[in-house]
Formats: sequence, C-alpha cells, structure tokens
Amino acid sequence: MKIEKICIQNFYSFKDEEIILGDYSGLTLIKGKNKDTGGSNGSGKSALIEAIYFALTGKTIRKSTEDSLVNNQAKKHCTVQIHIIHNNEYVVITRQKKPTKLEFLVGDTNRTKESVASTQQAIDCYLNINHKVLLASMFFGQANDLNFLECTPDDKRTIIRNFLNLDDLFSMRDKIRSVKSSFYQGVKINNALIDENNNTLDTFTEKLKSIQSLKNQVEGKYSEGALKMSLEEVLAVEKENDSRVWQVASLGRKIDALENKIKKYDTIIGNPQAATSCEACGQPLDSTAHNRRIQRAIHDKQLAKSELESLVLTKSSTAKEVVDLPISSREYHNIIQYNALKKEATTFDALAEETQGKITKAQQDKEYNQLQYEVMRFWEKAFSEQGVIKYIINNVLEYFNERCNYYLSYLTNSKYSVEFDEELTEKIETMGRLLPYISMSGGEKRKINLSILLALKDLLLLTDKSHVDLLFFDEVAENIDESGVHGLYQLLTEIKQNKTIFIITHNKHLKTLLDSSKRITIIKHKGISKVKK
Repeated sequence: MKIEKICIQNFYSFKDEEIILGDYSGLTLIKGKNKDTGGSNGSGKSALIEAIYFALTGKTIRKSTEDSLVNNQAKKHCTVQIHIIHNNEYVVITRQKKPTKLEFLVGDTNRTKESVASTQQAIDCYLNINHKVLLASMFFGQANDLNFLECTPDDKRTIIRNFLNLDDLFSMRDKIRSVKSSFYQGVKINNALIDENNNTLDTFTEKLKSIQSLKNQVEGKYSEGALKMSLEEVLAVEKENDSRVWQVASLGRKIDALENKIKKYDTIIGNPQAATSCEACGQPLDSTAHNRRIQRAIHDKQLAKSELESLVLTKSSTAKEVVDLPISSREYHNIIQYNALKKEATTFDALAEETQGKITKAQQDKEYNQLQYEVMRFWEKAFSEQGVIKYIINNVLEYFNERCNYYLSYLTNSKYSVEFDEELTEKIETMGRLLPYISMSGGEKRKINLSILLALKDLLLLTDKSHVDLLFFDEVAENIDESGVHGLYQLLTEIKQNKTIFIITHNKHLKTLLDSSKRITIIKHKGISKVKK
C-alpha cells in the first residue's frame, strides 16, 4: 500500500493543506515552528501523523474527542482525504466530521456502504489492515505507547497474534466455542429429558404393578364368564332369579299346607273314632254323617295329593331355572374396576413404551451431543493460545528474536541482546550478564522497546497483510544517549532502503545527523498550521 497524498481541512490546527507524500523518499525530517508560543511544540507536526492514521482508520492516536480534532476556528467540515495506490488501483478515502461522513472510492467504483461502520469494514478488508497493527507497525515513539516488555504473557501473545493476522483463528475458536456451548446445552437438555421421562416411566411402572396385582386378584376370584358379563346382564339374571326364588318359596308354602291337609285327612281316615263329632260345633255325628265325612276326607285327600304332586313338580322345575350367577351385582364394582384397569393397563403400556422411546431418543441425542461437545473442546483448545497459536508463535520465535537483536545491535552497538522463550518471557543480557528489565534506565528501556516494535513490524512480512510504505518516528530519541542516537540514525538509514521515513525529534544530535535529509516544515500562526512550500 503506497500513500500518495493527504489533503487536510479543518483538522486540529490545519485549515486547508495538501501534502504529496509520494514526493518524499528516504529520511524526511518534520520540523515545526509555533509563532504563537515560540519554539516548535504545538506547531502541528504530530497532527500530520494523526491525519494519516485518522484517514485510514477513523481513530486518533491521542484518543481525541470529536470536538477537539475539529479545527476550533472553523468548528465544522473537518475533512481528511487520503490518496493511495493499492494492488495497482487508485484509492481515495474521504473522512469527515461535523457532519460525519465516509466515502470509499476504488478507481471509478464507489464502494461506500450504507453506514460509516460498514464502509470502514470494507476499507479494512480491501486494504487488509487492522487499526491496532497499523498503529504499532507504522507509528513509533509518542504515537505508539505499546510497551511489550511490561505486558502480561497473554497480552504479549495477543500482540503477536495481531501482527501475525491470527484473528481468523480466534474467530474460528469463537465460533467453535459457540457451537460447543450449543452441544453442551444439548447434553443438559437431554439429561433433563431423560430424568423427566425416567420419573414418568417409574410412575407408569408402579401403576402397572398395581394394575397387575388387582387383575390377578379379580381374575383369580371370578370366572371368565363373570368377567365377560355386563352389569345389565347380571341385574337381569338376578331379577329373574329373585322372581323364581319367590315362586319356589310360595310353592313350598302351598306344598306345606297341602301336606298338612293330607295329614289331617289321614287322621280322619285312619282313626274313624276321632271323626264322630262335628269339627265346627263339636256335636256328635250320626253314622250317616260320619260315613259321609270319611268318604269326603278320602276324596279330598286324593285331590290334595294330586295337587301336591303337581306343585312339587312345579317347584322342582322352577328351582332348576334359578341361574347360578358367578358374581352378584353387589360385587360387580370389582368387575367395573377390573375392566377399567384393563383399559388403563393398555394405555399405560402404550405410554410406557412411548416414554421408553423418548428416553432412548434422548440418550442417543445426549451421546451425540456429548461426542460433539468433546470434539469441539478439542478444537477449541487446538485454536486457542495454547494450541495452534502457541505452535505458530513458537515457530516464529527464532525469527522474532533474530529481528529484535538485529535492531538492538544498531541501537546499543551490539552490547545488549534480548531473547524470548515459549512463554514470551524475556531474557536480557549485556556484557555476559543478565539484566532485569525493571532495573534498566529509561534510555535502555526505550532502545529495547523500539527494537521489539520494529521486530513486530517485521512479523507482518510473514503474513499477507498490506505493508504501508511510510514509517513515522515521533520523538524516539528521547532519553537515548549520543551513542544510542548515532546507532538509531544508522538504523534509520538502513530501514530507509525499503521505507520512506518521517521523523519528528527535538534531539539536537539526531537533527544534526539528519541535516542533509529532506524537510517538511510546519508553521503555526494565529492558531493555524501551514506547511511551508
């Protein structure tokens, strides 16, 4: 990615400026003069750097508010436009505040989206940039406050992850984590279903046991015929039986009466002397009346015997018609309960079978979800910082350490070395002895950190990320001794072979060394910064 031009309007102290960055190469010193306050501070040197970062990312290095980055005299229409050549295409990004607007042009094609956020995503995707990596790999010094050695091991891995463009792996891990969570929830849901259906099945099982026990009692007590009879049938038979029993009893009473009569007739016939007086009044009977009485007794006895025989036959026949019921209507509630139990048993059998099917299905689903959960756990770990990412970092450590010490050799005349282990814990040596980072001076720390930042920049060479052709060094010589400044200048001279470098510095020695370099001079007067042509 080659930055050709930056156009600035009402951005910080700039009112209307155009800087053709493509005209510069090698080392360029950005000088400033603030006529309002004297000196160079506040002239707008760093604002030029801010404008480039703002145009590309929509963010500011100094975490400025919208009100502060808009020129306080114009108070509106803050616009920064950057012109870029990328993949042999001419790209123009125009970013505006008050009102907010973002336009993205690639050649003759307008790729502006419906929102600023969507357009920024399109820019990041097309230029293959990440605002954090861009800041750390393009801007050094005051503009970049990243202190790698003071970060935790996790933060260090995150920084390297960003420089190696491993976000896709982390994105994949996040997706895997989400899928893993869904499988975990699936296991929980199926466990709940299994427990719920097991409880239901236990209820059905207990019910079926009770039903079977009652069925055994009923089927053991009553005949098959009784179990098949309806209550109406039982009541009808009982009614018929009651009628026949009453008839039999009535016939029995008549038979008893006839037998008593016959006995009486036998007494009269068998004991003639007992029949000499009238039964009604007790007066003596004459012989004629007496004989008639005996003859009448013989006749009546014969009639009574005939009637008795008939009644005995009728009674016997009627008694035979009484049905021997296997169950009474009073007991029929047992049959009703039995029939209901049979229906319930059929229903509960079906429900139990259905519930068992649900349990089997839930167990199968649980096993599937459990298996997939374990698979996702494996891949989550594989794509974590302890998996593939750690493997990648381990494999770039040698290159990273080599680049750190390459830059450090310039800054310290090869008197210092730094090496990171697999946990990204540093080991700093000087003159054959270990030197704890915390005990180092400010200048030593600055040299070490600058070398690490430059090495991190080189990690971009291991990825497909776009490489910006410009580097900005803002007060990187602060707290560095003269020997270190000389080494820094040698380093910048080496880097300029492949990059265009812009330098802001107050260090007199570094300024002297850059005396023959190109200049960009920014003069601020009455609150407005202008680039001296």
